[in-house]
Amino acid sequence: MIYFDNAATTKPITSAIQAAISAAKCYGNPSSTHIIGRNASDILKESRRIISDALGCEPFEFYFMPSGTVANNIAVLGTAYCHIRRSKRIVSTDSEHPSIELPLRRLASEGFEIIRISTKGGILNYDILRNALSEPTSLVTIMQANNETGAVYDIQKVKQIMNDTPSGALLHSDTIQGFMKADNITKYCDMLSISAHKIGGFKGCGGLYLKKGIRINSLIDGGGQEMGLHSGTEPMPAIAAFAAAVEEWAGSHERKQYIAELRYYLIERLNNIIGVSINIPQNPSINIVSISLEGVRSEVALNYLSSVNICVSSGSACSQKKRESRVLTAFGLSKPQAEGTIRISLSYTNTKAEIDRLCDELNTIIRKYSMNAGRVNR
Repeated sequence: MIYFDNAATTKPITSAIQAAISAAKCYGNPSSTHIIGRNASDILKESRRIISDALGCEPFEFYFMPSGTVANNIAVLGTAYCHIRRSKRIVSTDSEHPSIELPLRRLASEGFEIIRISTKGGILNYDILRNALSEPTSLVTIMQANNETGAVYDIQKVKQIMNDTPSGALLHSDTIQGFMKADNITKYCDMLSISAHKIGGFKGCGGLYLKKGIRINSLIDGGGQEMGLHSGTEPMPAIAAFAAAVEEWAGSHERKQYIAELRYYLIERLNNIIGVSINIPQNPSINIVSISLEGVRSEVALNYLSSVNICVSSGSACSQKKRESRVLTAFGLSKPQAEGTIRISLSYTNTKAEIDRLCDELNTIIRKYSMNAGRVNR
């Protein structure tokens, strides 16, 4: 089996599995004061320290969440409701993940003003951003790396523009695709979201960085865990696995370079396939490559590749059932191009030989299924 869908989720790494097993044996509730509870609490504290060190923040500024989606929802909705008296204006982009876009639509239905910045070609329209921030604004939320196109946005420049305006807005970034793969942007953000299963941890665990002194509303009431921001007994095996994955990534500096080399090799191979166009943003991520197949619908390509044991996707796994092309349209693709787009997302576990096999099969798909096969093969 060849797996090129690492933007959807990654295979749990061995150290994460081992950490989870160890934490599961320490089955106490970390809020309990007896010895088993204190042992679990120690694991929680150490896990928080490891991840906050990777982010470059203090441990008390990092909160464990049930997922990246929950972290995004709390950041957007919690900020909007907490700062509603100051402003009901929120600035975002036209290509955010559904866990940002749908909360924004909810807020719009409640009377909030949502301004979306164009991301055509993977480039933020900074003029729209400056104009939007000319009035009081509660939140700017812009992802670091797009999960469908691989576009990496300049969060440092966004922060600089914000600092030059009177908006008073807070800055949140969904860094779920960028965490441990792109540049560390914590120092530019008031909040950012991360997820464990994108880097070899387990599903069901994420986190939210919240800068010291920033107030947002909690959306879940209960026992007051995670310093009251998100109640619920912490899932210690998943948390320990998250920390182990972060620690392994932080200690392997050549990992990012290897993925970048794989991407370069993939682009070289794809450029030699007639009938394949590569949707390259101005500043691409190291692990996500979006391509469009001429005259072939993405589901046809995905089904064929799956039949030969190659796993890719047609975009965000979180949007597959809705069959949306909102992000691809915002990028500038036509409807036929969007309908023929697949996403190849790489990991350090992939090889050049696997890329060769994928490209050979893409050639086969073009020959067998393209509606323009005769013209393409001339």
